[in-house]
Amino acid sequence: MNMKKEVSTVKQKPFFHPTFGSRPAQIVGRDQIIEQFLEGLYEPIGSRNRCTFLIGQRGMGKTALLLELADLARENDMIPAVVTAYKGMNEEIIETIQRNAAQILTKNGRQVQGFEVGAFGFSFGLTLSGANAGQAGFRTKLALLCDEMEKYNKGILLLVDETTNSDEVRQLGITYQHMIGENKNIAIVMAGLPQAVSSVLNDKVLTFLNRAEKVNLGPISLAEIKAYYVLAFRKEEIQISEDLLNEAVAATEGYPYLMQLIGYYLLRFAGTEKTVKPITVRRAIEAARHDMEENVFTPLLAPLSDTDLLFLKAMAVDGRRGSQMADIGARTGKNNSYLQPYRARLISTGIIEAPKKGKVCFTMPYLAEYLQKEVDEAFD
Repeated sequence: MNMKKEVSTVKQKPFFHPTFGSRPAQIVGRDQIIEQFLEGLYEPIGSRNRCTFLIGQRGMGKTALLLELADLARENDMIPAVVTAYKGMNEEIIETIQRNAAQILTKNGRQVQGFEVGAFGFSFGLTLSGANAGQAGFRTKLALLCDEMEKYNKGILLLVDETTNSDEVRQLGITYQHMIGENKNIAIVMAGLPQAVSSVLNDKVLTFLNRAEKVNLGPISLAEIKAYYVLAFRKEEIQISEDLLNEAVAATEGYPYLMQLIGYYLLRFAGTEKTVKPITVRRAIEAARHDMEENVFTPLLAPLSDTDLLFLKAMAVDGRRGSQMADIGARTGKNNSYLQPYRARLISTGIIEAPKKGKVCFTMPYLAEYLQKEVDEAFD
């Protein structure tokens, strides 16, 4: 690969930043994904690696990875636009590209095809001139921006979070296909829950997206988490024994958000003594599980119906090993046809998954244990 410059993924950020959508000092366990992404930027327009889906359950680091890719794109001659899939998304894409590109255009002090630099310069960025403002649609605006960036040897990278099948995503997909057909220097990365991405790929209008690169973000290897913990503790001058380190790493279960939580609390609870003791590890794991319950499980379960919750509690009887639909039916007193819509909805929300026919499992560590607190009451 003929890369233009070496890029480091390490940023001057805290080692542990346990907030959804934030980035720690380093993205752990995704080096191969990042390398493939960077290679794709230098492949021919329309290459499979220039259209990527990041697929993963909650807490797998999709948003953090998108933000990392956006930063790397800037260093590799691309103007990024990071948006969340919602109504008005495509207008935001145009505005974000205008804003991010404005510095280049105002620096050269010139009016460009179909656009003019706003009177307030960078604050308002690149805007459509009066003659075109009321006529141009999303496709036209994006094409004009691609053309203008090409003059500066820049491309455009679109990064879409929380992707789901919607009119906006459908319009974006069709527009991207047209941009490729017109040989525009554009790439796209879309991130979402497995069921949501599946819905997009199965849309009869967007079947061409099945040729895109699909990256499944699973758990991080415990070896990589351990290596990162060792690095973090060494930099922070924190002492920890091999046994306690292994205990903390095992408790993450490879789940990126838990890795951040446990690491954060280990550093916090080590205190001024700069030493991790057995009680420090226990407290860190307990605090991390409490955060999962308060910040993930509670808001995730709150909108569910009583039958949704009954379904999940029936699963919790089996713990993490997964449940047979027949057993859930026996516990709830409902037949399979009645339960199927609830099964489908819980899969679509990313709470459970179906590894094989007739079986369902929880997608997040400790959710089964959390629900088990209410199992006895539900099935008395």
